[in-house]
Amino acid sequence: MSKMERPLGPEKKHYWLASSMAKATGVDLVAAADQGQLSQSEWADAVQRCRGCGWVGGCQAWMGAQVEGGAEVPAACVNSDLFQSLKP
Repeated sequence: MSKMERPLGPEKKHYWLASSMAKATGVDLVAAADQGQLSQSEWADAVQRCRGCGWVGGCQAWMGAQVEGGAEVPAACVNSDLFQSLKP
């Protein structure tokens, strides 16, 4: 493994982190999927990106300070573009 690569985090943990980020920022993942805005493959890619993210500690601390649905997507989130595109 090179210096630039980091081990991927646990799938279940990062699934919940990505889901929690969506909720914190007002993104309804089920509605996005139902409306054809988010495919299963795109969601799997988002979780995979989260697994490789180096901001996990900051992410968890940030989410701990949020009220569900009212936050702006933080730029440090590796899925910020996706979540921003899915915001109502």
